[in-house]
Amino acid sequence: MKTVGIFNDTSTSGHFGCTAVMNTLVSELERRQIKPAYLWPVGLDWQPYTAKLEQAEPDMIIVNGEGTIHHSTERKRTRDLLAVAPYAKSQGKPAHLVNASITALDASAIEALRAFDTIHVRESESRQYLAEHKIEAQIVPDLSLGISAPKPAETRDGIIVTDSVYRDTAQGLKNFSDLANANFVKMKKRLPFQARLISKIQRNIQGSPASTKWRPRSDVEAFVRDLAGKELLVTGRFHSVLLSILTDTPFIALPSNTRKIEAVLHDALISGSRLISPNDLLSQKFLAETRRGIPFTSDELEALASYRTNAKISRSAMFDLIADSVL
Repeated sequence: MKTVGIFNDTSTSGHFGCTAVMNTLVSELERRQIKPAYLWPVGLDWQPYTAKLEQAEPDMIIVNGEGTIHHSTERKRTRDLLAVAPYAKSQGKPAHLVNASITALDASAIEALRAFDTIHVRESESRQYLAEHKIEAQIVPDLSLGISAPKPAETRDGIIVTDSVYRDTAQGLKNFSDLANANFVKMKKRLPFQARLISKIQRNIQGSPASTKWRPRSDVEAFVRDLAGKELLVTGRFHSVLLSILTDTPFIALPSNTRKIEAVLHDALISGSRLISPNDLLSQKFLAETRRGIPFTSDELEALASYRTNAKISRSAMFDLIADSVL
């Protein structure tokens, strides 16, 4: 069996969308007889631990670019992950960047990207950005679409509201949920103290934050089942939008910290009609619209079905390519 070093295991945050992404990533690799040599957690600098990581001797390296490859001048996390590619090259290991949205990189970050053997981005705006820098990339929609969708609800009822990466927008969404008598859910659950303590003890024993076996930290299946029974989602979260696309749940979205939501809406629906600004959120007009319902049109449902089909095809091709990078 081949082995892989996976960087940026975002599921350690407890975020529902990140759990879905990592579930797909690990399971698709396992189907191709590839198991993790290690999984490096989100937000931690791996470079002080290179000697420890090299002991695992992975056959290849994968970087989960989710939520990370942007604004490299201000974000050390971006620079740390991009440094993986030149490092992998120095070790003679193929390196693959997957599930990325990419924008606003400085010259050194762009140069580091060139060391990846393959780059797969989540939407067309990122591919266009890279093309402007003469870097080739393929589009594979977000890996959260790879988890199993629940059986469609016979009847949908109620509104679900999820939060935002922006504190003010998250508060606005909470205020809207109160006015609309809607269920408000934070996408990122704080892990219990005991789980955090166990993780810290394990790191001290192992001498490294890396793990060798993936486990979910949040119940994304329960969240998706709940979502699939709702008439409408209102959200500022990218992965809430993707899981709505997975379950054919009508949604209204607010912008996030990059244009990733706008880009996905363009790719999936060729429209920004389901995007509003934070200023619209508490307007009487929007509240009245949500009370009447904002269902998908037949054209939207057809477009989303096509988007999911294309995502499945491109996802399979990407993992086949990764598997074939090591004989």
